[in-house]
Parts: sequence; C-alpha cells; structure tokens
Amino acid sequence: MGQPSDCDVMVDGAAHRVNVARASRFGESFRLDPGDVTAVQMACAALPPAQGNYLEDDFLVNLVATVVDFQLQTTAVEKALAHFERSVRPDLQCIDDLRALFDRWPATREGNTELARHLFGYRLWTRAQMLRDLVSYFDGVGVRTQDDLRAWARRTSFEQFKGRVRGLGPAVFQWLVMRQGVDTVKPDVHVHRFVENAIGRRVGDAEAVALVTAAARLLGRDVMGLDWAIWEAGRGAPRPLEAPRTVPAQSAQRIVAPLLGADSGEHAVLSILDNDAAYVTWLTNNADGYVLNSDRTPKASYLVLHSARCGSLWSRDQDRPKGAGWKTTYRKTCSTDARTLVTWAQGLAGSPTICGMCKPGVSAGCD
Repeated sequence: MGQPSDCDVMVDGAAHRVNVARASRFGESFRLDPGDVTAVQMACAALPPAQGNYLEDDFLVNLVATVVDFQLQTTAVEKALAHFERSVRPDLQCIDDLRALFDRWPATREGNTELARHLFGYRLWTRAQMLRDLVSYFDGVGVRTQDDLRAWARRTSFEQFKGRVRGLGPAVFQWLVMRQGVDTVKPDVHVHRFVENAIGRRVGDAEAVALVTAAARLLGRDVMGLDWAIWEAGRGAPRPLEAPRTVPAQSAQRIVAPLLGADSGEHAVLSILDNDAAYVTWLTNNADGYVLNSDRTPKASYLVLHSARCGSLWSRDQDRPKGAGWKTTYRKTCSTDARTLVTWAQGLAGSPTICGMCKPGVSAGCD
C-alpha cells in the first residue's frame, strides 16, 4: 500500500488549519471545535518539557517493547524489559535468532507461558503469542533490521497495520512508530485523560491525536515531545489531570471560542495563526473585544494588548483590518475580555504591554 495522503485538521470556521496526516497516521479528517483546540492548547502550555527521551534504536528491544509496554503497570514493564535486555538479548543477533528461540516452545498457552517466563520474567503468555505474531508480520513485509523498521514506521498508517497482529491497537502502533522518531501522539490512557479533562467530554483515539497535534503546532512545540510531557505528568499524577484554569471555566463545561461573536457565557480565547480570514471574521464581529499581538511562538519580549477598535489594527478609513501578510510573522490571540487575555499571556509567556495608541481599559497584570 502507498503512503497515506495528507489531510487537514480543520478547526471549525477555518480558525486553524493544521496538517497532521503524517502525525496522526489515522488517515482521517476532523472538523475540530476551536474551543476544544484552545482548551487543549492552554492545558499543554502549562506542561514543562519532557525530561526523558524515549527513542529506541535496538530492533529486537523495539519488538519486545511493542508487546509488553501497554496496559501494564510501569514497574512491571520496566522489569520485563530489563530482564530481556539483561538475560536474553545478549544471545540474540538478529530476528532469525528470535524465531529460533520461539521454536523451543510450542505455540500453546503452556508453551507461551514458558516462553514468556524466559523472555520477560513474567507469565505473560498472551504477550508471548503477540510477539510471535509481530515477528511473523514484520518478516512477511520485509522488516528485519532497525533501519527497515524506521522506514516502515514512516510509510505505514495504522489502517495498513490494523488487524495484522491480534491485540495490538492504535495506541500500541503509535507508540511503536514514535520510538522510531515519527512525530505523533499515542492515544493512551494518559492522553485521553488529559484531553478529556481539558474539554469536558470523551473523545476517540483519532480525535485525541488530532487535538494534541493541533495544540503542539499552535504552541510551536514538538508533537512527540508534548506527548511525552503528558505521559510524564500523568504518570506522576495521583489523580486525573486537570486543565489549567487560565480562563474562567467550569470543570465540566467546554470553552467555546466566539469566532462569530456568539456569547458562550464565558470569556474564551481564540489564538489564530496562519489564517487571515479567521482573524478578519473575529475582528469584524467583535468590535468591543481585544487582541494580543505576539510572535508566532509567544515570548515575553513581544506581547502587546490592543482593543479591537485600535487604529493600529485597521485601515485609515476603518473599513478593513490592516496587515496583509501578517500571518507569516505574527500570532493574533483574541478575546472579548481584556483580563482573560492578560491571564492567558501570563500563563504562556509573560505580562503584556498595553498599546499606547488605544490604551485598552485594563492595567492589572500589564507592564
């Protein structure tokens, strides 16, 4: 099968267009609610960079990790992988050696139990059978070395892998290709919990991937690194993660961005990048709102708060917004409430400066 074609994650109303075809690996298009994107974006902005690097360049360790590192306690996974690397890996040179090891025990429950004890130090007989099946799959598609695995990860979508190895679903697939350097997200329990807590509803695997990928693009962060940061935060959290309250919101209520000026009952934030039409639409429909100018990746050195009527934002006759081509350089972050924008800026980069021309009516938290 060929390489998956590109598709766009489209935020409703064309607020953001983020190409994630190669990132999501699901080959689906989504029309995402801009409030959902904003909520996940703000939750992600509060995460520190990941401390670990989870790339793996040992082919046989990758195979074993694929069948062991899911739906098990972290301690058990670490012990199983350490056992394999310490007691089994030194005697294996290639995939053929691993297949020869399989032949020492029959592919029955009892045989797989003994194989699992030898490989993992645990009686994980179903994982032993998965490893047999995974090796057969890769052997059948010509993946026999680490270089082959990296190339396979970059050209293969989950739809092409789906059903080929019983028990290995989308989260396992995503985690496998991520270890080969593919910049994507694995929709495991930590990602689901993080996203669902941010937007207040359940999501499927593909939507979870799309939302985190969109948030990473908007924040200028590495998608894979953001996934790792979510995993590290989730692993250390004694209770479900909560989205940072950088805008007023009730815990079970979505943050709805007022793209067309509709009153959602909350002061939402819409951060717009590379989309002139969305910016013009918002500015035209929210004359009493506010706009925060920043670099593409917001920095404390350039955060300027304007009123939506500011002369610096409009043409001389006030009939159209200024700034043809601004999208290649700047980010426009909009809200109907000035203090909400100040809070948003402080949570992401620093305190904004008030525009000297329009002097929007807020000073608390501004320089």
